[in-house]
Amino acid sequence: MTYTFTTNDFLLMVQGAGITFLLTIIAGVIGTFMGFLVGWARTTKNAVFYYSLGAYVDIIRSIPLIIQFVLFNSFMAIAGYPMDPFISGIITLSIYISGYVAEVVKAGIESVPDVTRKAARGLGMTYYQDFFYVVVPIGMRTVFPSWTGLMLGLMKDTSLIAVLGATPPELLRSSQIIINRIQEPLMILLGAGAFYFIMCYVITHFAGRYEKIWQQKRQAAL
Repeated sequence: MTYTFTTNDFLLMVQGAGITFLLTIIAGVIGTFMGFLVGWARTTKNAVFYYSLGAYVDIIRSIPLIIQFVLFNSFMAIAGYPMDPFISGIITLSIYISGYVAEVVKAGIESVPDVTRKAARGLGMTYYQDFFYVVVPIGMRTVFPSWTGLMLGLMKDTSLIAVLGATPPELLRSSQIIINRIQEPLMILLGAGAFYFIMCYVITHFAGRYEKIWQQKRQAAL
């Protein structure tokens, strides 16, 4: 056994970074879809949706994520449906981020002025045409930076999946494995931090470019 950082250790961290990025993408897509539906439902006139889904959002955002990981995994095991830690981790992350996305979506929808919606309906648009062709483009453009911030936070939250012992390990768990062997926590954690920075930079870079293109199209339309 070698006690120095090797090429295999670096490859393990690269693999861990890939798993972290994959977890972020999968949970981000599922959580955004769920959050969109919850946020939209809370803006309807249905009181049942508003209060029941409001309770869902409050509960999800109040309980620490690490507790949600343990509770969900334990509940599925007790119910007789044990899950692979990787799958249960994705489900828990998706549910967790959906609570935050729901509030962002709700704020975006409510940011669209009533006069704009009334004008759309006055032109003969149905509720769904008004919603998808007027409200969504305007409202989601407003909250896009907030959504990007949620995705960056989700990427860092994937490190908590280590409590489930998921395999293959994500970035932080991979780093811990190497630290336990070579006893060089500072160097390894600096390296892990560099990986997180690169991945976050990629997301913010493309999000910034997309937002800029969005703005250019808006100015051209005006």
